[in-house]
Formats: sequence, structure tokens, C-alpha cells
Amino acid sequence: MERINPKLCLASYTTMILIIKNLLKRFLSVFFPFRCHVCSKNCDFGIVLCGDCIEKLKNSLHKPEKVTDTATDFDIYTMSSYSDFPSDLVKIIKYRPSKKLAQILAKTCSEQADLKSFFKQDDIVIPVPMHEKRFEERGFNQAAVLAETYVDYVGCNYSPALIRSRYTKPQASCNEKERTTNLDNAFALDSNLTKSAFKGKRLIVIDDVATTGITLQKSIEPLKELEPKEIIALVVSHSYKKI
Repeated sequence: MERINPKLCLASYTTMILIIKNLLKRFLSVFFPFRCHVCSKNCDFGIVLCGDCIEKLKNSLHKPEKVTDTATDFDIYTMSSYSDFPSDLVKIIKYRPSKKLAQILAKTCSEQADLKSFFKQDDIVIPVPMHEKRFEERGFNQAAVLAETYVDYVGCNYSPALIRSRYTKPQASCNEKERTTNLDNAFALDSNLTKSAFKGKRLIVIDDVATTGITLQKSIEPLKELEPKEIIALVVSHSYKKI
């Protein structure tokens, strides 16, 4: 009886799997077409950001730069201007919404903005929290997605140290006067924190966008109680004041 070469069988099996995968991909593309969430270009099934838009995102990002046009008592760093391509992604992530797109943004920021040279190993990264009602509506907190991805890439510490203690109107829906008071007493420390773990550490608060800096300012107020060495903030985009 002729013996069958196991390597030949494995090669045939692998080829068959690839053929089936390609046929399945074509089937899904025909009956369940996917489009880039930004430019609407046709994409393979499951792809939410096309290659051209990924390149635009990469070219729009830079190493964290200090923001100088906000009235905050701590430093804010940004990786892009809100007038650039990343702002389009942030809007879609929030209002479409798309967690997968948020993960792509976070991963690209980590790599393209060289965050390994910005973060230190003993930093504690804290996302700006989202109220549970809005979390139920959106399904995820984009600030937490960003923070968790940065920590995985860099290897520092992550803590959901802040909570949203009351539901508020979105800052984007407020007029200039409302923005200054809308977030009063909206943030608090998580009651389960081991406060001594934060003493003398650098805390980095993460959010997607900074405009006037009011949201970040209000969110870091409770963190001062932890007696950190320093508190700073890092955002994907900053809306610079027009002169």
C-alpha cells in the first residue's frame, strides 16, 4: 500500500483553508459590504479604516507637545491639532460610535507618537471617566480604550481611579458660560482606591480631546487628594485658540 506523505497532506489542507477563507471574504463583501468609517471607501469585511486613512492618521500625529493656550494649573500634552485628520476619527468614534476605530486610533498613537519615550515605568495612567448612563448608550469609554492601549504598549500602570459622580450635559452642547460650571462636582475618587499607592507618583490623565481644558481641570481636582508628585494630561487632539 502506498504511503501518503503527511507534509503533502498538510500543504493541501492549508491551501484548502486559504481558498475557503478567500471565498468567504468575497461572499461577505458582496452581501455585507464594509466601508471605511471616515472616507466611505469599500473595504474588506470587518475593516473600519482603509489604508489611505491609516496613512493620513499616521502623518497627522506627532510626539506629545505641551499645550500653551489653556488656563489649567497643570500641563496638557497633545499628539495632534484638532483641525487635522485625527479630529474626524474622534467625532466618528463618539457619535457613530465605533470601539474598533477607537482601538485603531489608540494603537496608532502609541506607535506613531513614540509614547515609550513619553511615559515612565512608574507612571500611573488614569482615563477621564464616563457616566454609566452614557456608557450604556455608547458601549465603551474612548478615554479608557486609549489609556488601556497606551499602558499595554508602554508597560506602565493603569488605574480607573476616577468616577463620574453625576450625569452632565455634553460640554460640546454648552455655551461658553455653561461650560465653566457644567462639570462642577462631576468627578470623584473611586471609593476602593488604595490612596497610598498614588503618593509621590506622576499621574497622567488621558482623554481624546482638549479644547479649553475645563473637563481635564475638573477631573484632576479629586486626584490632588492623593498627594502625587505631578499630574499631567495627554490627549489625542487639541483645539488651538484662533488668533
